[in-house]
Amino acid sequence: MTHAPMTHQNAMFAEERHRAILERLRDSGKATVEELASAFQVSAPTIRSDLARLEQQGLLRRTHGGALSVDGTLFEPPYDHREVLLHREKRAIARMAADAVKDDETVLLDAGTTTCEIARILKDRRRLTVVTNSLANAAILMENPGIEVILVGGTMQAQRRATLGPLAVRFLTSIHVDRAFLAFNGVHPDAGFTVVDFDAAEVKRQMMARAAEVVVVADSGKIGRSAFAVVAPVSAAHLLMTDDGAPAHVLARIAEQGLPYRVAKAA
Repeated sequence: MTHAPMTHQNAMFAEERHRAILERLRDSGKATVEELASAFQVSAPTIRSDLARLEQQGLLRRTHGGALSVDGTLFEPPYDHREVLLHREKRAIARMAADAVKDDETVLLDAGTTTCEIARILKDRRRLTVVTNSLANAAILMENPGIEVILVGGTMQAQRRATLGPLAVRFLTSIHVDRAFLAFNGVHPDAGFTVVDFDAAEVKRQMMARAAEVVVVADSGKIGRSAFAVVAPVSAAHLLMTDDGAPAHVLARIAEQGLPYRVAKAA
């Protein structure tokens, strides 16, 4: 059978539906094919295809007649998928973060989809020096002659579009920045800041050590969760920026551990 080519509009709808499926599973833990088909007004075969694709990416576990959420402790979704998850919330956090950046500052932007949103907002600013290990961030900022971009050297990880490894850690020892914006897979009052592997943990730990102020940018999906590799306790940062979907009781416990937070309203 010959299928009509998927239009850009249909492709975007599929991405949004995948995001909504994952958000539903995050909230309830499970869902049936019938429930999802009814909720999104598509056929059961379409939902089964969605679930198969998301399972291939490690984002859920299919069961007979539906799907279960998975513990994301050992898995980081591909960059393209993370980019559409909670995008509105990430954009709100990025606006708050960019507002804190002053002219003539030296800023470190970690690799991540939220920090990429910060880069998009900062791209028209003047008199900034930005250090980053993200190719995406560098590509956004390098066209502006008013921003000096310093790309951290290291081993390129294609899935993250970032440089990591021992060379990146060594590179970072030679710099000091006014402010660092860092992203983590989990922000938990007891487990602290966590990521999926030791390569990322070592680089992020060094980034924290090289900044006068460490600002953690984490959407509500990261708050109260923990991943495999511990980077630091929450008290090691100076400020947490998140969105208004974050659970208030977890934020209160994070504040009790010594980390102030600010909440951005997702428009």
